[in-house]
Amino acid sequence: NYVEDVCKSLAILMAVLEPGDIHKRYPLEIYQYLSHPAPAVKILMLKELDRTATESEKVHLILNDTNLIIRLIETIGEENLKVATKAMDIVKKIGRHTEGLKIIYKGQLLRAFARLLSKNDVISFRIYEVVVDIATSSKEGLDASINSGFLTSLLKVLDDDDVLLQLNALEVMTDLANNDDGLHYLEDNNILRKLSDQIARANENPLSSLLIPGLMKFFGHVAKRRPDKIFSKYTVVISALFQVIEGDDLVILGNALDTLGHVASTVEGKYALQSLGDSMTQAIRRISGIIKTMSTELRLRGLDSLALILHVDKDKQDNRILSLIKSWFDLLDNEPLEFIVKISKQPFVDIRSSSMRILVEISTQMWGQEYMATHPGLIEYLLDRNTESFKNCKELKYEIVKNLAEAPGDLFDATTLQQFQTFIRQGPFYVDLDTEVATESNM
Repeated sequence: NYVEDVCKSLAILMAVLEPGDIHKRYPLEIYQYLSHPAPAVKILMLKELDRTATESEKVHLILNDTNLIIRLIETIGEENLKVATKAMDIVKKIGRHTEGLKIIYKGQLLRAFARLLSKNDVISFRIYEVVVDIATSSKEGLDASINSGFLTSLLKVLDDDDVLLQLNALEVMTDLANNDDGLHYLEDNNILRKLSDQIARANENPLSSLLIPGLMKFFGHVAKRRPDKIFSKYTVVISALFQVIEGDDLVILGNALDTLGHVASTVEGKYALQSLGDSMTQAIRRISGIIKTMSTELRLRGLDSLALILHVDKDKQDNRILSLIKSWFDLLDNEPLEFIVKISKQPFVDIRSSSMRILVEISTQMWGQEYMATHPGLIEYLLDRNTESFKNCKELKYEIVKNLAEAPGDLFDATTLQQFQTFIRQGPFYVDLDTEVATESNM
């Protein structure tokens, strides 16, 4: 394609110049080419404007050009997704800038957003994504987004009869809930209570069950940030989560596993889950059963959830949290470490790497290091370079060995520690050439 070839050549030339130079020399041409019929031309212009928007000292070139910003907003409505996404990135950057925030929701720019909101649902949610990005960039950004009225429009989508639209709204609102000020805004508008009630009434309306995965994800993010709030004020959400994990609905089980892992990924979340008593105990046993017997997809999500449940940052480790994690790990099986090690030796890269991530997690914790040190043949297996052919598994094994090398006290003898250091020094992808030659000569 001739036009695309020209654009590629121009992109190379333009990259040599400082951000903003092209805009300074050819502002009218840039504006005109944003309306060019060829997507490649639009993308070339947008990439150049993105460079300008990224530079705090040059962004004023865009901020001073109202017509250009209107055109950028209009470009969010383009049919070509690459073009629209690039325009969204630039408008987000404008909104994050202090001076940009003063103008983004005013006059002609506000009306340009409003026109797009009335076009169709796909374009509306592109606008909502931009608005939420601006709202989560700063307290001022949130206030400006509230005053624009666009956040109120987003919240009203939750009252729509179209479940797909509600799911899209939840997806966008999850980003808002990940921000402290955004979460306060949602709570002030009673959104958390409304969503919690929807979970409670899911059995009343067959269509409501379609919302459960989105609701689970939303509350999982909130619970990770503020477990105290969810566990004290919205207990129905946590009850529903455990009901799904214990239940037979395999369609939404994966989402529930993801959500539980999300909630349990922080120390605060782990203690909140512990306070529920038997619920977490039963959930761990259920995850063990899922990993043993269910479909590959659910096994993977079970393993990934378990890795988050067992994760504790090194600087957060103390006797209390390590004792809790050990007690949960011991619920997996009569021989929990053997159970995980066996899975990590399966010849499927996804299952293998997900189970090795669990070994990475426990190898940072003293009780896990003790388990691994006394497990027959495990250290030899970890140090054997010939057991791994997958790149990411080699990296995970290397991480495990590094963690074990940092184990305190006399857990490993001097010879093993020396082997650890050699393994670490050689790196994750070291190949023993003597072994390779011997192997090939036997073939």
